[in-house]
Amino acid sequence: MKRLRTFQVVAEELNFSRAAIKLNYSQPTVSKHIQMLEEELNVILFDRKEGQYQLTEAGFKLYNHSLNINKELHAIAQLSLLGKESFQLKLQGHDYYCYKYFIPTITKMRWTYPGIGFKVDASNNQETVNKLLKNRIDIGIVSGSVLPKSFESVQIGHEAIGICVGEDIFSPELTAEDYIYKYPLLIDESDFYKTSHTFPYLKQRINVIDTTSDEVVQEAVLNHQCVGVLRLGRLENEIENGAIRVIETVVNKDPVYLVTNKENANQPHIQAFYDILLNIFNPRNKHKFSWV
Repeated sequence: MKRLRTFQVVAEELNFSRAAIKLNYSQPTVSKHIQMLEEELNVILFDRKEGQYQLTEAGFKLYNHSLNINKELHAIAQLSLLGKESFQLKLQGHDYYCYKYFIPTITKMRWTYPGIGFKVDASNNQETVNKLLKNRIDIGIVSGSVLPKSFESVQIGHEAIGICVGEDIFSPELTAEDYIYKYPLLIDESDFYKTSHTFPYLKQRINVIDTTSDEVVQEAVLNHQCVGVLRLGRLENEIENGAIRVIETVVNKDPVYLVTNKENANQPHIQAFYDILLNIFNPRNKHKFSWV
């Protein structure tokens, strides 16, 4: 199945380097998988013309068959899930991602799999990663580009991160640096956007309040004279009505990943959750049933 999965990704990308990145394999491993599959089936799956890979007729047929194979395997997984009387799927991520991604998926999944229960915990990236490494949760949502090699992941979205203030202290004449020197700065230091990385230009000592909750930062910005580093997706209403002002965007497209341990990625309940979530948030890729 690994070789077939490799073939599917190469067939979709028509580029061995991009496929290797997507699969988290080395390029020689991808090439070896394709070579072994061709030897096993005694066919040529790809032609290379003018530096570009193209599917052969045999490769095109195999790709279509592979999609049907994935559908059948998923149907079998669904049957096995329907037979479970009680199982609890443990989920964890930032509070915003919990209600943006987890809750709609749970709402839809519970009708198909009534025997599965759910436990959702809100936390920062570091706590989610640590619990996954210890197998204390099944699925997490994390942001940023650095993930342990023992994880399987799929990008489900992206997020902008900005320096924000409340309308009561906003002034168009002040820069982000002015605000940070004048008011306390609330930031989740456990995430990758640490103060030293986000504000390398600061020359003076600043008053930093470290918190692991975006909700705490948001409430502080709204109700106290503070500066906060926040994910902007959760602030659409506040930004629109002017209650919160974005002084500077520090990250435009911070990737958001659904993650699990590689050893658990093929478990039916995890695959089913993945499939339902992608059908909701990325329906164009609903036929590509694989972690990357």
